[in-house]
Amino acid sequence: VLDSDTPRGLMAKRGLPTLEETFIAYLQDATADDAQPEATPVAPVVPATGTGSERQARFSLRRLLSYSQREATELRRDPIRATLAMLGTVLLMFIMGYGISLDVEDLGYAVLDRDQTTTSQAYALNIAGSRYFTEKAPLRDYTDLDQRLRSGEISLAVEIPPNFGRDLKRGNTPQVGFWVDGAMPTRADTIRGYVQGIHLSYLQQLSREATGNAPQSQVDIALRYRYNPDVQSLPAMVPAVIPLLLMLIPAMLTALGVVREKELGSITNLYVTPVTRLEFLLGKQLPYIAMGMVNFFMMVALAVLVFGVPIKGSLLTLVLGALLYVICATGLGLLMSSILNSQIAAIFGTAIATLVPAVQFSGLLHPISAMEGAGAFIGNIYPTSHFLTISRGVFSKALGLADLYPYFIPLLLAIPVLILLSVAGLKKQEK
Repeated sequence: VLDSDTPRGLMAKRGLPTLEETFIAYLQDATADDAQPEATPVAPVVPATGTGSERQARFSLRRLLSYSQREATELRRDPIRATLAMLGTVLLMFIMGYGISLDVEDLGYAVLDRDQTTTSQAYALNIAGSRYFTEKAPLRDYTDLDQRLRSGEISLAVEIPPNFGRDLKRGNTPQVGFWVDGAMPTRADTIRGYVQGIHLSYLQQLSREATGNAPQSQVDIALRYRYNPDVQSLPAMVPAVIPLLLMLIPAMLTALGVVREKELGSITNLYVTPVTRLEFLLGKQLPYIAMGMVNFFMMVALAVLVFGVPIKGSLLTLVLGALLYVICATGLGLLMSSILNSQIAAIFGTAIATLVPAVQFSGLLHPISAMEGAGAFIGNIYPTSHFLTISRGVFSKALGLADLYPYFIPLLLAIPVLILLSVAGLKKQEK
């Protein structure tokens, strides 16, 4: 029996006399088999549902939450970023919560003249002539005085008592009341020094006109501080530090989250999937909003339990304002990340875009009413300016939503603007 795998067996199988002819026959058969087209399965026809751009135009909450879950997982896997996110604000609050002291000028004041004599008017004009104060409309009564101090329109209210001019001419000691907004102790101390200096200057002028001699103390000044009677630093600075840190940390973390995708190249997945830019950015933003609110509650607890600063106003108003403010802060981080391509650039860019305006143009150091030009414009549109007023109003002045709702409107308007600019910046980066 011949084996079919041996040369003789192959020759016998093909019925050819030589091995060469058998080899050629097998080559011809193989060539003929390769030339035959293979049957390809026909894919089922699926009706078109629209172009790729149309599919991407539909907003999907599921895709958005998928990116949020992925970003939250990345945060858990990065201990450095997680530590910075959870403890960075607390550490900075300890460092920055003990006050910043700078002189201020152009402080608003108003006069409650209960005497209405030439002497009382001269006394009021003496304050108006100072470069430290800006005169506002006269006060009508104590209700008007309290309302304008609460709203921050004025920082000083001068109350001239009845019979001021008569008592002064008789050599008596009339008492002039100076109501000072004590929510900012540094500013309150500055106002006290200005008032005492102006008062002494007036007495000197009055004495020279009357006798030509050195003045004697004829009028007592009764200083009363509102909202912070003891003029302590912590009750004023802690509510101001919270907005500063809520702007800095969440914005930086959000910027790093998107820029990291660019450096690793994983942002390419956005271009080849049906995920829209809005879904991608909002999905990235949500974990940092949640983390920012956790930081906010930690700082509020720290302010109340450690620094001993009570919340006198509406906690719900403060929480609502903080939520809108954190959305603005993370939106600013998204904007920086959409136009920058490296993590180092994102850190420096976000720090400059958040820290400098939040310190210089938000009213933390200088009243926005005293600013001019570009500084006043930035102060009026920057989110920190409005949340700083909300924070101080709730902590120090016992204000609620009815008093502070005008400051919520700029925050609401800033959110869509920042998101749309971030989408536009990401679209430009793709090109």
